Amino acid sequence: MVQPLAASRMIPAEFLASNYYIFGQIKVMQSGLMGLMSDPHSSYLEINEANIAHIYKPEKIINFAPVLCMVKSQVVAVCLSKREYVGTHAMMRGGYTRLIPYAVQLTTPVYEMSGTLEWAGRFEFSALMSEGTNAFFMLYDASIRAPLFSALHVESPAVLVNRLFLDTLVQVKRGS
Repeated sequence: MVQPLAASRMIPAEFLASNYYIFGQIKVMQSGLMGLMSDPHSSYLEINEANIAHIYKPEKIINFAPVLCMVKSQVVAVCLSKREYVGTHAMMRGGYTRLIPYAVQLTTPVYEMSGTLEWAGRFEFSALMSEGTNAFFMLYDASIRAPLFSALHVESPAVLVNRLFLDTLVQVKRGS
């Protein structure tokens, strides 16, 4: 018996690496982008219709590629225009859990980010850094900037952040 192929779709996404800003489309399955990023059987991404720019001048496209291959481990963050593109909540966290929103600010070697981290129960930094095998965690209603490159500023409803690039994380009080 032939199994039907899982439905796939193209979603727009902005990829931030240490030196490049890439905007394009990526093919995802039902599990969304989180499913694709956490797939242990693939270490790279294929970004379609990729526009490539330096982070110091993100508005100036330096190259276009019909298909750009990118190593997942070199992705610092992926910005999405809709929360639904992330994938199902079951994929991100198994079972039923009540998520508590925590306002956070974090830094990587290049970027500063602020947004909302949704976490089950009391927030623990050690759990964030070691939970599961996926290198990425979600930040909602996020703002990203590169302090050394003032032209780069991204606002996004959903951002996947690579914990391997994380330098600092501060939980902030609402309204600060």
